[in-house]
Amino acid sequence: MITEAPRFPFNPYYTLMPVRYPTAVSTRTNPAFVPFASCTTPNKEMGICAESGACIRSGGRASGTCDLGRVCCVNVVSNTCDDEDRQVVTLDNTYWLSPTTGLSSTTSSCSLTVKLDATLPEQGKAVCQVRLTFVLFTIAQPNAESVCNTDTFDVAGASNKIPTICGDNEGQHMYLNVPSSDTSPTDLQLSFNFGTNSNSIRAWNILISMIPCDSVNLAPLDCLQYFTARTGTVRSFNWRDVAGTRTRQLANQDYSICFKTMPGFTKTLCLTPCTVTSTQMPFSISVASTIAVAGRVPVPAVPTPNQSQLAPLNCNNDYLVIPGGYNSAKPPSVDNMAYDRYCGERLNALPGNVASTTVCTTATPFRLLFRTNGDETTTTPTPDSRTNGNRGFCLTFRNQ
Repeated sequence: MITEAPRFPFNPYYTLMPVRYPTAVSTRTNPAFVPFASCTTPNKEMGICAESGACIRSGGRASGTCDLGRVCCVNVVSNTCDDEDRQVVTLDNTYWLSPTTGLSSTTSSCSLTVKLDATLPEQGKAVCQVRLTFVLFTIAQPNAESVCNTDTFDVAGASNKIPTICGDNEGQHMYLNVPSSDTSPTDLQLSFNFGTNSNSIRAWNILISMIPCDSVNLAPLDCLQYFTARTGTVRSFNWRDVAGTRTRQLANQDYSICFKTMPGFTKTLCLTPCTVTSTQMPFSISVASTIAVAGRVPVPAVPTPNQSQLAPLNCNNDYLVIPGGYNSAKPPSVDNMAYDRYCGERLNALPGNVASTTVCTTATPFRLLFRTNGDETTTTPTPDSRTNGNRGFCLTFRNQ
């Protein structure tokens, strides 16, 4: 049950005039949309260029202008989340908004279909990827083992692996790979599933952007996230700058994060833990634990908080892979300075270090791998600390 009105980051239009997006059949009568001609409104919303009349007939809202007298048409779909209200999206740059009246206490799920078909006049060419931008995303938190067992968000129909997520993910994004829609039309299913949690605020606003197969904006294959700017911030799902030791890292994550190689630079990617305003940890991935070494007397697995990983094999529960990572103050040729797996509560290429630092890599194409297992405290032989609770990571990056 929703306990307060959802927050809408754009303007009051969403709360005053919820619209219904037409199905693909009715859209065929309005061919005046310019396929994949994206535009940005004065309020920084994404739209698609269209004739003014076609935008109005489709239920869209004109805001800003395009070439040839066309308008920037903003399209929003908001369903009531019941079995009889099945919405289908066929237009690029469409926002999926949670019900403006809130969710019923008996609502168990809410879904949307994204139809990709090059024969549709509003698409007109092959689509190979869909990007989901989470403008707003708030559902129930995971349990003490980091498992999304109350509320979940899932994607079906993509060819790459899409993890189940929950919690707070405003500002995050996902790239979904699909077969070329001119040879294999695809229906993507986006689904929220809700459990029993009367204290949870459930609200979302997801921008659905279609990427043609010939676009320069395609992400590398199998990259769930793709960053094209020279600088920015990358976070694990559900990381937030909030106080407390409550577990916020999500279990069962296994995906790649990619960065565009910028022309004219030395091809070095550097990552630094974010500056936080609370007591939150910007890097907290599976508290480092001692491990038994072959040929030596077995050592009990003892958690060692507030340190970086003790050795590469120490990161066997949850970890972030930075290929060939090294501390920025040291050249990568220095002995014992190149690591791939990072865990613990400090980002540092030196084992057992108590300070975080900037870690760089020259391994191109730039790609990180984030993996978490299915629990936080019961994994053997090296369970994580029960008291700390893993938080995930927030890193600023610079392609230099």
